[in-house]
Amino acid sequence: MSSKVRPQFPLPLLRFWTLRILPIWALIALVIFLFQIAICGIVHDNDTVKTFVQFLDMLPSFIKTALGGEALKVGNVSGLIAIGYNHPLVLTLYMLFAVGVPTGLLAGEVQKGTMELILSRQVTKTHVYICSGLITITGMFALVLVMFCGTVFATNVYEFSQEIPLYSFFKAAINGGILASTAGGIALLAAACFQRNTAVWLTVAYLVANYFVSIIAEWWPRMKWLKPTTIFYYVDGGKIFKESTWPISDMCVLLSILIISTLLGGVIWSRRDLPL
Repeated sequence: MSSKVRPQFPLPLLRFWTLRILPIWALIALVIFLFQIAICGIVHDNDTVKTFVQFLDMLPSFIKTALGGEALKVGNVSGLIAIGYNHPLVLTLYMLFAVGVPTGLLAGEVQKGTMELILSRQVTKTHVYICSGLITITGMFALVLVMFCGTVFATNVYEFSQEIPLYSFFKAAINGGILASTAGGIALLAAACFQRNTAVWLTVAYLVANYFVSIIAEWWPRMKWLKPTTIFYYVDGGKIFKESTWPISDMCVLLSILIISTLLGGVIWSRRDLPL
C-alpha cells in the first residue's frame, strides 16, 4: 500500500525569492532611512524651521493636509518630524514595494512561464502563495521599522529644543506597518485574481484613490463622510501623539482588512487554473 508524501514547505523557494527581492528592499529602506535623517536635520534648527513652515504656509491647503495638516507649526517639533512618516515620497516607496513584490512573484511568474516549472516540483500553489505573502508583509513591516530607526538615529545625532516622544513615533510606526501590510494584502489579492499589469494598475488605483479621498475629505466638509471608507483614515497621527494608549480599534480594522484580503487571495489563487 502506497501513500502520498505530503509536500514539505519550500524553504529553498522562499530563500531564493527573498534574495531576489533583497536588493530593491535594501535600496528603498536606505532612501527611507536617509529621508528621516534629512527631515530631522531640517527640523532641529529653529531658524530653518521658521523658514520651512513659512514655505509650507504658501502651499495649497490640500498639500499641507497631505504633509501633516495642523501639526505643521513652529512649536510642534514632533509634528514636523512626522512629515517624514506620511510624505508622498515615502508613501510612494511603500506602494512600490507593496504592489511590485506580490504581483511580480505570483502573476509575474505565471506570465513568464516559470510558475509551471515551480509547481512541477513538490510545491503546492498554497505554498507558493504563502512564500509570496511572507516576503511581502515581512518586507513592509521591516521598512516601517527602518523608518523608525532613522528617526531614533537622527534624534540622537541632532539636538532639539524639546524632548522627542520616541514612544509615540514607535506607535505610529507599528500602526503604519499594519497599514503598509494591508496594502500588501490587497496587492496579493489582486495578484491572485488578475494578470500582472491588471493587478498592478488596479492596486495602484485603489491606493491612490484612498489617499486622495482621505486628503480631500480632510478639508472639504461634504466629503468627510467618506473618510472611514479609506484605509488611511485608520492611521491617525494626531490621536497617536496626543493619547498615551495604543489605537487598538484602528489597528483591528486594518488587521481585519489584511486578514480578509490575504485569505481571500489565497483561496482564489489555490483554485485558479494556470496560466492566469
